[in-house]
Formats: sequence, C-alpha cells, structure tokens
Amino acid sequence: MAGIGFELRKILKEDRLLSLAKVYGYSAILSSGPWVISIIAILLIGFINLTNYGEQSDVYRFQVVITYAIALASSLILTGVLQLPFTRYIADLIYNHREDEILPSYFGALFLSWIVGGPIVAPFYMWVFEGQSTVFILGALATFLALCGVWISSILAASLKYYKGVVWAYFVSYSLIILISIFYGDTIEKLIYTFFIGNTILFVILMTLIIKSYNSTIFMKLDFFLEQNFYWTLGIAGLAYNLGAWVDKFIFWYNPATGHAVIGKLNASIVYDMPIFLAYLSILPGMAIFFYRLESDFAEKYDLFYDAVRSGGTLERIRDYKDQMVEVVRHALHEILMIQGIINIIIFLTAPTIFTMLNIPQLYLGLFYVLTMGAMLQVAFMSILAILYYLDRKKVAMWLSIAFFVLNAILTLISIDMGPSMYGYGYTVSLLLVFTAGMLVIKNEMECLEYETFMLQ
Repeated sequence: MAGIGFELRKILKEDRLLSLAKVYGYSAILSSGPWVISIIAILLIGFINLTNYGEQSDVYRFQVVITYAIALASSLILTGVLQLPFTRYIADLIYNHREDEILPSYFGALFLSWIVGGPIVAPFYMWVFEGQSTVFILGALATFLALCGVWISSILAASLKYYKGVVWAYFVSYSLIILISIFYGDTIEKLIYTFFIGNTILFVILMTLIIKSYNSTIFMKLDFFLEQNFYWTLGIAGLAYNLGAWVDKFIFWYNPATGHAVIGKLNASIVYDMPIFLAYLSILPGMAIFFYRLESDFAEKYDLFYDAVRSGGTLERIRDYKDQMVEVVRHALHEILMIQGIINIIIFLTAPTIFTMLNIPQLYLGLFYVLTMGAMLQVAFMSILAILYYLDRKKVAMWLSIAFFVLNAILTLISIDMGPSMYGYGYTVSLLLVFTAGMLVIKNEMECLEYETFMLQ
C-alpha cells in the first residue's frame, strides 16, 4: 500500500488548499470502499423514493435486503475469511518480485468467493424469501455475488496507481444507481436489479483497472489457499472483526424487544438501524485520516526501519527510525481522535435539526450520540489493528478481533436487557475496551521492537 501513499504525497507537494482536500477526499473513498458508500446510496435511494412514491413504496424492504447482502458479502461468507490472507499473500508476491502471479491469484479469490458463497446463499435466500417471486430471489442472489466481487476487487483497487479511476468508478456506478432508482424505483424488484447493475458496472471497472495494472501468462491460481500459503490467523482475525462489526445489528434485529419482521424471515430494528447508519457516515473524516497517515507516513517510516535492519544499519540509525515510527503512530491516533472529536461535536450540535429534517424521532438522539462515539472508537481500533498487521503481530490482532466480537455480543445483550436508555452502550463500551487494550499492546510492541526484530526472528 506504500505505493498509493507515495501517489497521495505527490498531490500534497502541489502545496495548495485544494490539494489537501483532494488527498483526504481520495483517502476517504479508497478507505471506505463499498462499505460507507453503499450506506450513503441506500439512504439516498430511500429518501428519494419516499418523496416520489410515498410511504407505500418498497424502499424500506429494499434497504433491508441490501443491508443483509452487504453483511453476508463482507462478513459471514468467504470474503470475510479471505480478505486479510489474500492481502498478505499479494504483499508477499510483490516483495518477492512475483507480480505476474497477482492477477491469477485475484481471479482465484473471485472464483472461491463465488463457488463457495453462491451455493450457500442460494438455498438460504430460497428459505428466507419463501413465497417471494423467482425474479426477486435471483436479483437478491445476483446482488450478493456482485458485492462479493466488489469486495475482493477493492482489496487490490485501493493500492493501484490508477486511484483516480477507482474513485470515478465508485462515483459513476453509485450515481447511476441513484439516478435509475428515481425513475424506475417503484417496486422492490426494480430497486434490487438497479443496485445489482450499478455494482456490476463498478466491479467490471475495478477488474479492468486491475487487469491493466498487472500482467500474467496464466488465468487462475489457487496457491494462496493452500495450507502452506494461507494465513489462517489473519483469516480468523478478519472473520472475527467483521462479525464483531455486525453482531450488535443482528442482535437488535432479532431481539423481540427491538426487532420486527420486514420481508420474509429478515428482520430490522427501527430503534437501531437509522442511528447506527448515520453514525457510520460521521466517520468518513476519520477514515480518510487513518488511510492517509497509515499508507503514507507510517509506511514510509516502516520501510526505512526495516531497510536499515536488512542492510546492516547502525543501532543508532535503527532506533532513530523506530522513534519516527512511534511518533507517526502517536500523531496519527491523536489526529484521528482530535479531528473526529471535532466532527462529533458539530454533529451533536446539529443532530436535532438533522433528525427533524429527516423525520427521525428526537427520542433516538441519545442513542445516536452513543453510537457516534462508538463509530469513532471503531476507526481508532481499525488503526491499531492495521499497525499490528504491519508489524506482523498476527496473533495479537486475531485475539483483539475475537475479543471485539465476543464483547460486542455479550454487552449488547446486556444493554438490551437493561432497557432503552442503555441501547448502544454494548457496541461503544466493547470498542473502548479493545481500543484501550490495543493501545497497551502497541506501546509494548514498540518498546520491544528492536529486541523482537533481531532476537525472535
């Protein structure tokens, strides 16, 4: 990822205020990918369709179906397990100057996500949507497969030198989804196929950019999934983190006190869904800072440190580079919390007006404030995990991710039992605990970095 950091730094060298805006704009989109951008599109489609077609439109059911498709594509199926090991395997190929194997491995990852995910989700959808039309079920399944393709492609696309093309791909595809839904969004089937078409276009563009970036003489390789190449620790960590990010939603959806059936056997939560989605939108600035600081500043100092180690640099120089790494980590986390904190204060002051404009009951304001703080901590926790992955502390990152999943599940159940005034605290407190633990781990790792680099390898 240091390559994209270098490209972003070149923009900053133009030394204009617009350059700073461009850097953080690119960073926000590249880091958020289909996650936050999908949320924005879903919310916009909802507001537009409610205006055009009124309360009787199928837009709410559409939003629920797509939310579950995103959850399944990112967390519960193979992409959740593949994402981090595949990223690490690609990094190993680049380090070993085997770039000609990247494209076949990419096609292999796509093949696995579809060949495993499709047969699992198809009967699941037939059971969940029993009584729905075949056209509807096929559209939901096709959308899930398209999202899997987008998720796998985003892993590589975020590091491409054609990063402007990636940004435009997201803009064009989701603008098309919103535009088509304005004129042809009167039924749930039309909305689902519109979302499918838009994400298919996005997937094709991303795949084209990836093919353009890497050469290969063979079509597909599955070597990265072989036992000797697959990083199971990273796979478990990725799955646990994604499950942790979704488990509170599922608990609220299917708890009798907070959830209700929407379509088929899919539930949603009027109490929880809108506040948590709005909270996720608030973290775009933090995501942008996290992406830029990590992939630019930290990656640069990281390379300097390990280049000095490999080339036999003096102990004084190695320690100096380590101190620079520590300073970058400290500065990045401070900047994320400070900027995101300022954004949160602005959001808290304007939230009553925003809720009134969106016709959301003011009763949900307290929950929204708690979830917004939790979303900020989630960005900070993601930063901690990313640094641990850079330092190759896979097991520590895995246990922190598992702790996040377990704590979020347990504390969310407890918070629901304690009553509406405690809703959202399970999510936020679990992130506060794992972030604090992560900070202590990072501090210890940095203090022992020279010893572990030379004595434990």
